[in-house]
Amino acid sequence: MTSARVNGFSALRRLNMTLLLCFDSLMQTRSVTATAHALNKSQPAISRELAQLRESLADPLFVVIKKRLVPTERAIRLHNNIHEPLCTLEQALSHDDAFNPLLLTGAINIGAAAHIELLLAAPLTLLLRAAAPNLTVRFQPVHGDFVPDDLDSSRMDIAIGLFQPPPKRFRHETLFDDERVCVVSSQHPLASRNRLTLHDLPKMKWLAFSHMYGAETNFDRALRNLHQEMHFSVYVSNFGLAPTFLMESDYATTMPRRIANKYQKYFPLRQIILPKELRKARMVMVWSIQKDQSKLNRWIRDAVVKVISSEHVEAPPVTAHG
Repeated sequence: MTSARVNGFSALRRLNMTLLLCFDSLMQTRSVTATAHALNKSQPAISRELAQLRESLADPLFVVIKKRLVPTERAIRLHNNIHEPLCTLEQALSHDDAFNPLLLTGAINIGAAAHIELLLAAPLTLLLRAAAPNLTVRFQPVHGDFVPDDLDSSRMDIAIGLFQPPPKRFRHETLFDDERVCVVSSQHPLASRNRLTLHDLPKMKWLAFSHMYGAETNFDRALRNLHQEMHFSVYVSNFGLAPTFLMESDYATTMPRRIANKYQKYFPLRQIILPKELRKARMVMVWSIQKDQSKLNRWIRDAVVKVISSEHVEAPPVTAHG
């Protein structure tokens, strides 16, 4: 390495470590107040450091939208490049203290699609609270795909759902592969059927979750080239209403078989096999690359995997022959 390179780093010399740590915290909290609290500084001090950052980088870095800091493209690119080196430096300089869940306080935030929350909420809470009794477990709804900003800003520690492949700046793990099934009341006109054909789909009344209204769904994409449709004519705000709604109507809905099996423990429902084009269901857990090496985040992810692995739900026997 040349002496010019060693004595260079002109961009780095414009920013000291304090400013970089302030920027990193602002990217995670999206709040001057929260960053001031996290760094044990006053709000005016954080505002001054943000002003220095803006001047040094010739970019606003954040704009205020609905009282929240929203990063510019330059800020996002910069954070993607500096966060991991800061974490590496922190680990190199700090003592390698053992992670102790008993000392945890505050809340962890888990984004969960409606189906997976039904499967996870109680057993995961019991597992986490047994190890960390002073911890609050907070589930937040994920409607459709997750919002990247929720994970980037630490509003969620992890997100779990039937997601499309996430952007490269996120880590992800498949929790399980399943198949979607049609679910109806045991009194539904088609309850005696074993499977549906593509031609059955447009003749049925379908129930969906409210986030699907007006949006293109996996079903739309799967059926587009087959010239078939599913007519969703009612959308409920909470999919926990689905079993009761189905029992009191001649509507049908779809869900992963693993979830349907759990519902059938408590409600007189029937499963009907869907056409193969609609069966695929992959449950995915996603987290920010910023949290990949976090001992806390890794502990949460391991707990999720443990609960999913222990949830062996047997399918009810199929009695229909249609």
